[in-house]
Amino acid sequence: MSLTFDIKSININGASHRILLQNENGPCALLALCNVLLLSPQLMSQAGPLIELALAKNEVGLHEIIATLANIGLQMPRSAHSDVDRLLQLLPQLHTGLSINPIFNGSFEDGDEMALFRLFNVSVVHGWLADYDSDPLQYEHICKYSYEGAQKALIEAYDIQHGNIAATEQNRAVIEDAGFIKSFLARSATQLTECGLEHLKELLLENSYAVMFRNDHFSTIFKNDNELFVLVTDLGFKNDASVVWQSLKSVNGSQDSFFTGNFIPATFRRSSTQASSMTTSGARVHASNPFEDPMASHTNASGTDPNFMTDEQYARQLQEQEDARVARNIQRNYEAANAKRNSSNGNKSKAEKDTKKKSGSHKRKRDKLKKSCVVM
Repeated sequence: MSLTFDIKSININGASHRILLQNENGPCALLALCNVLLLSPQLMSQAGPLIELALAKNEVGLHEIIATLANIGLQMPRSAHSDVDRLLQLLPQLHTGLSINPIFNGSFEDGDEMALFRLFNVSVVHGWLADYDSDPLQYEHICKYSYEGAQKALIEAYDIQHGNIAATEQNRAVIEDAGFIKSFLARSATQLTECGLEHLKELLLENSYAVMFRNDHFSTIFKNDNELFVLVTDLGFKNDASVVWQSLKSVNGSQDSFFTGNFIPATFRRSSTQASSMTTSGARVHASNPFEDPMASHTNASGTDPNFMTDEQYARQLQEQEDARVARNIQRNYEAANAKRNSSNGNKSKAEKDTKKKSGSHKRKRDKLKKSCVVM
Protein backbone atom coordinates (compact mmCIF):
# COMPACT_ATOMS: atom_id res chain seq x y z
CA MET A 1 0.00 0.00 0.00
CA SER A 2 1.46 3.38 -1.02
CA LEU A 3 2.11 5.98 1.63
CA THR A 4 -0.27 8.92 1.76
CA PHE A 5 0.21 12.32 3.33
CA ASP A 6 -2.41 14.59 4.80
CA ILE A 7 -2.87 18.12 3.47
CA LYS A 8 -3.50 21.12 5.68
CA SER A 9 -4.94 24.49 4.67
CA ILE A 10 -3.07 27.44 6.16
CA ASN A 11 -3.14 31.20 5.80
CA ILE A 12 0.11 33.18 5.54
CA ASN A 13 -0.18 36.97 5.69
CA GLY A 14 -3.67 36.84 4.17
CA ALA A 15 -2.87 34.33 1.40
CA SER A 16 -4.32 30.80 1.45
CA HIS A 17 -1.99 27.84 0.91
CA ARG A 18 -2.00 24.07 1.18
CA ILE A 19 0.93 22.17 2.69
CA LEU A 20 1.88 18.51 3.09
CA LEU A 21 2.03 17.12 6.62
CA GLN A 22 4.55 14.65 7.96
CA ASN A 23 3.47 11.44 9.64
CA GLU A 24 5.67 9.21 11.79
CA ASN A 25 7.38 7.73 8.74
CA GLY A 26 7.33 10.89 6.67
CA PRO A 27 10.11 11.48 4.14
CA CYS A 28 11.16 14.90 5.42
CA ALA A 29 13.40 15.81 2.44
CA LEU A 30 10.60 15.19 -0.04
CA LEU A 31 8.02 17.08 2.03
CA ALA A 32 10.32 20.04 2.66
CA LEU A 33 11.00 20.36 -1.07
CA CYS A 34 7.28 20.16 -1.87
CA ASN A 35 6.31 22.71 0.75
CA VAL A 36 8.84 25.24 -0.54
CA LEU A 37 7.34 24.80 -4.01
CA LEU A 38 3.80 25.13 -2.62
CA LEU A 39 4.51 28.30 -0.62
CA SER A 40 7.12 30.32 -2.50
CA PRO A 41 5.59 33.06 -4.73
CA GLN A 42 8.76 33.04 -6.85
CA LEU A 43 8.21 29.36 -7.72
CA MET A 44 4.43 29.49 -8.20
CA SER A 45 4.52 29.35 -12.00
CA GLN A 46 6.66 26.23 -12.17
CA ALA A 47 4.92 24.57 -9.19
CA GLY A 48 1.45 24.82 -10.76
CA PRO A 49 0.87 21.04 -11.13
CA LEU A 50 1.84 20.43 -7.51
CA ILE A 51 -0.38 23.25 -6.26
CA GLU A 52 -3.31 21.84 -8.26
CA LEU A 53 -2.69 18.38 -6.80
CA ALA A 54 -2.73 19.74 -3.24
CA LEU A 55 -5.91 21.76 -3.89
CA ALA A 56 -7.78 18.78 -5.31
CA LYS A 57 -7.35 16.40 -2.37
CA ASN A 58 -7.22 16.15 1.40
CA GLU A 59 -4.45 13.57 1.21
CA VAL A 60 -2.04 12.66 -1.54
CA GLY A 61 -0.12 9.49 -2.34
CA LEU A 62 3.64 9.18 -2.51
CA HIS A 63 3.58 8.02 -6.14
CA GLU A 64 1.46 11.05 -7.12
CA ILE A 65 3.94 13.42 -5.50
CA ILE A 66 6.95 11.85 -7.20
CA ALA A 67 5.23 11.76 -10.61
CA THR A 68 4.21 15.42 -10.31
CA LEU A 69 7.70 16.51 -9.29
CA ALA A 70 9.20 14.54 -12.17
CA ASN A 71 6.90 16.33 -14.63
CA ILE A 72 7.87 19.69 -13.15
CA GLY A 73 11.55 18.77 -13.37
CA LEU A 74 11.26 17.85 -17.03
CA GLN A 75 9.82 21.28 -17.79
CA MET A 76 12.68 23.13 -16.11
CA PRO A 77 15.37 24.71 -18.33
CA ARG A 78 18.19 22.21 -18.68
CA SER A 79 21.65 23.29 -17.70
CA ALA A 80 24.46 22.27 -20.00
CA HIS A 81 26.12 20.59 -17.04
CA SER A 82 23.13 18.77 -15.55
CA ASP A 83 21.82 15.31 -16.30
CA VAL A 84 18.11 15.81 -15.61
CA ASP A 85 17.30 12.14 -16.14
CA ARG A 86 19.89 11.17 -13.54
CA LEU A 87 18.56 13.75 -11.09
CA LEU A 88 14.99 12.59 -11.52
CA GLN A 89 16.11 9.05 -10.70
CA LEU A 90 16.92 10.38 -7.23
CA LEU A 91 13.34 11.50 -6.56
CA PRO A 92 12.18 8.15 -5.13
CA GLN A 93 15.18 8.24 -2.80
CA LEU A 94 13.79 11.37 -1.18
CA HIS A 95 11.26 9.03 0.39
CA THR A 96 13.76 6.62 1.97
CA GLY A 97 16.33 9.21 2.89
CA LEU A 98 18.76 11.60 1.28
CA SER A 99 22.52 11.58 1.73
CA ILE A 100 23.64 15.16 2.27
CA ASN A 101 26.92 16.27 3.82
CA PRO A 102 27.14 19.71 5.51
CA ILE A 103 30.53 21.43 5.77
CA PHE A 104 31.28 23.39 8.93
CA ASN A 105 31.84 26.61 6.95
CA GLY A 106 28.14 26.86 6.02
CA SER A 107 28.25 25.08 2.67
CA PHE A 108 27.56 21.50 1.55
CA GLU A 109 29.62 18.90 -0.23
CA ASP A 110 28.31 19.05 -3.77
CA GLY A 111 26.75 16.07 -5.49
CA ASP A 112 23.64 14.82 -7.26
CA GLU A 113 21.53 15.36 -4.14
CA MET A 114 22.33 19.07 -4.07
CA ALA A 115 21.88 19.31 -7.84
CA LEU A 116 18.40 17.84 -7.46
CA PHE A 117 17.31 20.76 -5.28
CA ARG A 118 18.95 23.19 -7.71
CA LEU A 119 16.92 21.67 -10.52
CA PHE A 120 13.77 22.96 -8.79
CA ASN A 121 15.42 26.31 -7.88
CA VAL A 122 15.15 25.43 -4.18
CA SER A 123 17.98 26.42 -1.84
CA VAL A 124 19.27 24.13 0.91
CA VAL A 125 20.84 25.75 3.97
CA HIS A 126 22.24 24.77 7.35
CA GLY A 127 23.51 26.56 10.45
CA TRP A 128 26.11 24.05 11.71
CA LEU A 129 29.06 26.43 11.59
CA ALA A 130 32.27 26.89 13.50
CA ASP A 131 32.60 30.45 14.80
CA TYR A 132 35.64 32.35 13.57
CA ASP A 133 35.01 35.44 15.72
CA SER A 134 34.79 33.66 19.06
CA ASP A 135 37.40 30.96 18.40
CA PRO A 136 39.56 31.54 15.29
CA LEU A 137 41.89 28.66 16.20
CA GLN A 138 39.05 26.15 16.34
CA TYR A 139 37.65 27.56 13.11
CA GLU A 140 41.01 27.02 11.39
CA HIS A 141 40.98 23.34 12.38
CA ILE A 142 37.26 22.76 11.76
CA CYS A 143 36.05 24.77 8.75
CA LYS A 144 37.66 22.47 6.14
CA TYR A 145 35.76 19.42 7.39
CA SER A 146 32.34 18.14 6.45
CA TYR A 147 30.37 16.03 8.90
CA GLU A 148 31.41 12.79 7.18
CA GLY A 149 34.98 14.03 6.86
CA ALA A 150 35.04 14.80 10.58
CA GLN A 151 33.91 11.26 11.40
CA LYS A 152 36.67 9.81 9.21
CA ALA A 153 39.24 12.09 10.86
CA LEU A 154 38.18 10.92 14.34
CA ILE A 155 38.54 7.28 13.30
CA GLU A 156 41.91 7.93 11.68
CA ALA A 157 43.14 9.74 14.81
CA TYR A 158 41.99 6.80 16.93
CA ASP A 159 43.90 4.34 14.72
CA ILE A 160 47.06 6.44 14.87
CA GLN A 161 46.91 6.78 18.64
CA HIS A 162 46.40 3.02 19.06
CA GLY A 163 49.16 2.01 16.66
CA ASN A 164 46.90 0.73 13.91
CA ILE A 165 48.35 3.31 11.50
CA ALA A 166 51.94 4.46 11.46
CA ALA A 167 52.33 8.06 12.62
CA THR A 168 53.64 10.51 10.00
CA GLU A 169 54.06 14.25 9.87
CA GLN A 170 50.88 14.49 7.81
CA ASN A 171 48.59 12.40 9.98
CA ARG A 172 49.86 14.00 13.18
CA ALA A 173 47.88 17.04 12.03
CA VAL A 174 44.79 14.81 11.99
CA ILE A 175 45.31 14.02 15.68
CA GLU A 176 45.43 17.73 16.44
CA ASP A 177 42.31 18.36 14.36
CA ALA A 178 40.51 15.50 16.11
CA GLY A 179 40.70 17.28 19.45
CA PHE A 180 39.00 20.36 18.01
CA ILE A 181 36.44 18.20 16.18
CA LYS A 182 35.42 16.37 19.36
CA SER A 183 34.99 19.65 21.20
CA PHE A 184 32.98 21.19 18.36
CA LEU A 185 30.64 18.21 17.96
CA ALA A 186 30.07 18.01 21.71
CA ARG A 187 29.08 21.69 21.84
CA SER A 188 26.89 21.58 18.73
CA ALA A 189 24.92 18.36 19.15
CA THR A 190 21.82 20.12 17.77
CA GLN A 191 23.67 20.69 14.47
CA LEU A 192 23.12 24.41 14.95
CA THR A 193 25.34 27.13 16.47
CA GLU A 194 24.84 30.75 17.48
CA CYS A 195 26.93 31.99 14.57
CA GLY A 196 25.00 29.54 12.38
CA LEU A 197 21.77 31.33 13.27
CA GLU A 198 23.31 34.65 12.24
CA HIS A 199 24.61 33.05 9.07
CA LEU A 200 21.10 31.89 8.15
CA LYS A 201 19.69 35.36 8.72
CA GLU A 202 22.31 36.88 6.45
CA LEU A 203 21.99 34.15 3.83
CA LEU A 204 18.20 34.15 3.41
CA LEU A 205 16.49 37.03 1.67
CA GLU A 206 13.51 38.67 3.32
CA ASN A 207 10.25 36.75 2.65
CA SER A 208 12.12 33.86 1.06
CA TYR A 209 11.78 30.11 1.57
CA ALA A 210 14.43 27.40 1.68
CA VAL A 211 14.97 23.85 2.85
CA MET A 212 16.91 23.70 6.12
CA PHE A 213 19.02 20.71 7.15
CA ARG A 214 19.37 20.21 10.90
CA ASN A 215 19.46 17.24 13.25
CA ASP A 216 19.53 14.86 10.26
CA HIS A 217 16.15 16.33 9.32
CA PHE A 218 14.87 18.54 6.49
CA SER A 219 12.33 21.29 7.12
CA THR A 220 10.95 24.37 5.39
CA ILE A 221 12.40 27.64 6.68
CA PHE A 222 11.16 31.19 6.06
CA LYS A 223 12.57 34.63 6.83
CA ASN A 224 10.06 37.25 7.96
CA ASP A 225 10.96 40.67 9.37
CA ASN A 226 14.58 39.49 9.78
CA GLU A 227 13.46 36.58 11.95
CA LEU A 228 13.62 32.87 11.10
CA PHE A 229 10.60 30.56 11.21
CA VAL A 230 10.26 26.83 10.55
CA LEU A 231 7.04 25.50 9.02
CA VAL A 232 5.14 23.22 11.43
CA THR A 233 4.26 20.10 9.40
CA ASP A 234 3.65 17.64 12.19
CA LEU A 235 0.47 15.63 11.77
CA GLY A 236 -0.52 16.35 15.38
CA PHE A 237 -1.28 19.96 14.41
CA LYS A 238 -3.45 19.11 11.41
CA ASN A 239 -6.63 20.45 13.02
CA ASP A 240 -5.00 23.42 14.75
CA ALA A 241 -5.18 26.26 12.25
CA SER A 242 -3.54 28.69 14.68
CA VAL A 243 -0.19 26.88 14.67
CA VAL A 244 1.72 27.39 11.40
CA TRP A 245 5.25 28.42 12.36
CA GLN A 246 7.82 27.66 15.01
CA SER A 247 10.34 30.44 15.56
CA LEU A 248 14.05 29.67 15.32
CA LYS A 249 15.78 31.93 17.82
CA SER A 250 17.95 29.55 19.83
CA VAL A 251 20.08 26.47 19.33
CA ASN A 252 18.36 24.55 22.13
CA GLY A 253 14.74 25.68 21.75
CA SER A 254 14.79 27.80 24.91
CA GLN A 255 13.58 30.91 23.09
CA ASP A 256 11.50 29.24 20.38
CA SER A 257 7.71 29.42 20.31
CA PHE A 258 4.77 28.81 17.97
CA PHE A 259 3.17 31.41 15.71
CA THR A 260 0.11 31.80 13.54
CA GLY A 261 0.35 32.22 9.77
CA ASN A 262 0.39 35.99 10.33
CA PHE A 263 3.36 35.66 12.71
CA ILE A 264 1.38 36.37 15.85
CA PRO A 265 2.32 34.25 18.91
CA ALA A 266 -0.01 31.24 19.17
CA THR A 267 -1.00 29.78 22.53
CA PHE A 268 -2.53 26.33 22.60
CA ARG A 269 -3.42 23.56 25.00
CA ARG A 270 -1.37 20.46 24.29
CA SER A 271 -3.70 17.65 23.24
CA SER A 272 -3.05 13.93 23.57
CA THR A 273 -2.65 13.72 19.77
CA GLN A 274 0.01 16.41 19.79
CA ALA A 275 1.75 14.79 22.73
CA SER A 276 2.14 11.53 20.81
CA SER A 277 2.83 12.93 17.35
CA MET A 278 4.69 16.23 17.67
CA THR A 279 8.45 16.02 17.17
CA THR A 280 11.00 18.19 15.42
CA SER A 281 12.65 15.22 13.73
CA GLY A 282 9.64 13.29 12.46
CA ALA A 283 10.24 10.40 14.88
CA ARG A 284 7.28 9.60 17.12
CA VAL A 285 7.57 10.41 20.81
CA HIS A 286 6.82 7.29 22.87
CA ALA A 287 5.81 8.50 26.32
CA SER A 288 2.59 9.15 28.15
CA ASN A 289 3.98 12.52 29.26
CA PRO A 290 7.60 12.89 28.14
CA PHE A 291 7.75 16.53 29.25
CA GLU A 292 6.74 16.11 32.87
CA ASP A 293 9.37 16.81 35.50
CA PRO A 294 9.08 14.00 38.09
CA MET A 295 10.39 16.34 40.79
CA ALA A 296 7.93 19.09 39.96
CA SER A 297 4.48 19.80 41.36
CA HIS A 298 1.42 19.18 39.21
CA THR A 299 0.60 22.86 39.33
CA ASN A 300 1.74 25.13 36.54
CA ALA A 301 1.23 28.45 34.82
CA SER A 302 -2.48 27.75 34.45
CA GLY A 303 -2.75 26.88 38.12
CA THR A 304 -5.15 24.02 37.48
CA ASP A 305 -4.38 21.94 34.39
CA PRO A 306 -1.29 19.70 34.58
CA ASN A 307 -1.43 19.21 30.79
CA PHE A 308 -1.18 22.90 30.09
CA MET A 309 2.11 23.98 28.55
CA THR A 310 2.99 27.21 26.81
CA ASP A 311 4.25 27.00 23.27
CA GLU A 312 7.72 28.16 24.36
CA GLN A 313 7.95 25.46 27.03
CA TYR A 314 6.73 22.84 24.58
CA ALA A 315 9.23 23.89 21.89
CA ARG A 316 12.09 23.87 24.41
CA GLN A 317 11.22 20.41 25.70
CA LEU A 318 10.99 19.03 22.17
CA GLN A 319 14.33 20.53 21.19
CA GLU A 320 16.05 19.22 24.32
CA GLN A 321 14.70 15.76 23.59
CA GLU A 322 15.91 15.98 19.98
CA ASP A 323 19.34 17.26 21.10
CA ALA A 324 19.76 14.24 23.33
CA ARG A 325 18.73 11.86 20.55
CA VAL A 326 21.20 13.29 18.05
CA ALA A 327 24.02 13.36 20.59
CA ARG A 328 23.40 9.67 21.36
CA ASN A 329 23.42 8.83 17.65
CA ILE A 330 26.74 10.63 17.10
CA GLN A 331 28.30 8.85 20.06
CA ARG A 332 26.94 5.45 18.97
CA ASN A 333 28.26 5.90 15.42
CA TYR A 334 31.70 6.84 16.71
CA GLU A 335 31.82 3.94 19.19
CA ALA A 336 30.53 1.48 16.57
CA ALA A 337 33.24 2.51 14.11
CA ASN A 338 35.93 2.09 16.76
CA ALA A 339 34.51 -1.26 17.87
CA LYS A 340 34.46 -2.47 14.27
CA ARG A 341 38.08 -1.52 13.80
CA ASN A 342 39.08 -3.11 17.09
CA SER A 343 37.24 -6.28 16.11
CA SER A 344 38.95 -6.29 12.73
CA ASN A 345 42.36 -5.81 14.32
CA GLY A 346 41.57 -8.49 16.90
CA ASN A 347 40.57 -10.99 14.23
CA LYS A 348 43.73 -10.16 12.32
CA SER A 349 45.90 -10.74 15.39
CA LYS A 350 44.11 -14.03 16.11
CA ALA A 351 44.63 -15.15 12.53
CA GLU A 352 48.32 -14.32 12.76
CA LYS A 353 48.62 -16.28 16.03
CA ASP A 354 46.79 -19.25 14.51
CA THR A 355 49.11 -19.16 11.51
CA LYS A 356 52.19 -19.07 13.74
CA LYS A 357 50.79 -21.89 15.87
CA LYS A 358 50.12 -24.06 12.84
CA SER A 359 53.56 -23.27 11.44
CA GLY A 360 55.20 -24.26 14.73
CA SER A 361 53.17 -27.47 14.84
CA HIS A 362 54.24 -28.41 11.31
CA LYS A 363 57.89 -27.67 12.17
CA ARG A 364 57.80 -29.86 15.31
CA LYS A 365 56.17 -32.62 13.27
CA ARG A 366 58.92 -32.41 10.64
CA ASP A 367 61.60 -32.48 13.35
CA LYS A 368 60.01 -35.55 14.89
CA LEU A 369 59.92 -37.31 11.53
CA LYS A 370 63.56 -36.50 10.94
CA LYS A 371 64.55 -37.98 14.33
CA SER A 372 62.67 -41.18 13.65
CA CYS A 373 64.27 -41.71 10.26
CA VAL A 374 67.20 -44.14 10.01
CA VAL A 375 69.83 -43.21 7.46
CA MET A 376 71.00 -46.32 5.65
